[in-house]
Amino acid sequence: MATEIQIRQGNQIGGCVTIITYTGDGVTTRIMIDYGMSLPGAEKKEEYKHDWEREPVDAVLFTHYHGDHAGRFLEIPTKTRLYLGGASRQVMINIYQALTRARDQRTASSAREALAVLRDDARIVEVKRDTPMNIGPVTVTGYEVDHSACDAYMYLIETPDKTILHTGDFRGHGYRGKALLPMTNWYIRRNGRREVDILITEGTMLNRRSEKVKTEAELQAEAREYFREHNYAFLICSSTNLDSLASFYQAARRNGMYLYIYNDYVCQQLRTFTELAGAKTDLYRFEKAYVLRPDQELHQKAWDKPRKQKDLMREQGFLALIKSEDFCEKFINEFLDVKPVIVYSMWDGYLDPEKAAYIPQWDAFLKRQQAKGVEVKHLHTSGHATAEQLAQLIRAVNPKEAIYPIHTERAEGFGELDIPQELKEKIKVI
Repeated sequence: MATEIQIRQGNQIGGCVTIITYTGDGVTTRIMIDYGMSLPGAEKKEEYKHDWEREPVDAVLFTHYHGDHAGRFLEIPTKTRLYLGGASRQVMINIYQALTRARDQRTASSAREALAVLRDDARIVEVKRDTPMNIGPVTVTGYEVDHSACDAYMYLIETPDKTILHTGDFRGHGYRGKALLPMTNWYIRRNGRREVDILITEGTMLNRRSEKVKTEAELQAEAREYFREHNYAFLICSSTNLDSLASFYQAARRNGMYLYIYNDYVCQQLRTFTELAGAKTDLYRFEKAYVLRPDQELHQKAWDKPRKQKDLMREQGFLALIKSEDFCEKFINEFLDVKPVIVYSMWDGYLDPEKAAYIPQWDAFLKRQQAKGVEVKHLHTSGHATAEQLAQLIRAVNPKEAIYPIHTERAEGFGELDIPQELKEKIKVI
């Protein structure tokens, strides 16, 4: 019996691939965790090409729906089953459904192919938390973790000779983050009755240790205070960042503001979040959200005549989700008379010319609005674990044999964490 672990592109943020191979009684079982794209503008960027013929894979487990983890699933042979959470599946279906309407025919055609895969119940296996799944002699159990994507999982992989924990992307400062250590202690370690041999964990924030990381609750509180003085606000935030969208939405509603969205696709994502995540808590219910169409005429029986959406927005205040792209500038121009603000809730590195991830179009867009007198408020928190949270998890898991850093451009930073020396000696940088 033998279990082998291969880490591909673990020294970059985005595109990391983990392969776990178990061979016993002459039979090989191979499991892959994530098969995504490298992040545009990342410091390190490669595209690992797996040899599916020479090293066939029995199952690919996706930790969550972000493109750097799941974006290359169309390259996976049709005989390989794909494992992902039910909400992740629906979020991806929404994305590719929108892309079928792309003007570029290659993009639209690829999106239709993606939809066919995602809707194939014979190929897709939906992960349910704390529910073991057997893949040959290997048992896999998914545990939901806090991340900027909803329905994100860490995986416990139990082969006949090794117990391996792969964290995926996680953090401890979101709304669900407080459950991380209790979950690790009870579900993973079984109060010390189950030992983990190998820990494979992300370390995204190790090259950003100087950043002050807010909790999502702090983000919401700061937004709530800001909206008291700024009732006409545009928001730039990822359409799939459930927690931050919920933070801003709740902050706006507490100030009597309604949410408007720049297109139907994002409205569909919010409906998905409301239906799936909102079934567990009202925090994730987006019930006062509308497509942004300022000139649309609205009708109500109590009104003497139809009224335009933009007039109601001026009366009630608004939070309008947009993109840092030229086509959204018309929305800002429509409301310059009420002195709107922009809340930018993305990583600041996209606006820093010194960073490889710099997006000049976004920077130019925001500077153009500032030149018109529009205030830009930076209000964001990370989707990844801080150094302190990483150390807490490593101490809680206490792996017997090895710690493999992944999803990081500074793996050597693991040796600087506040963990016992005996754990530091188990760090394996690939």
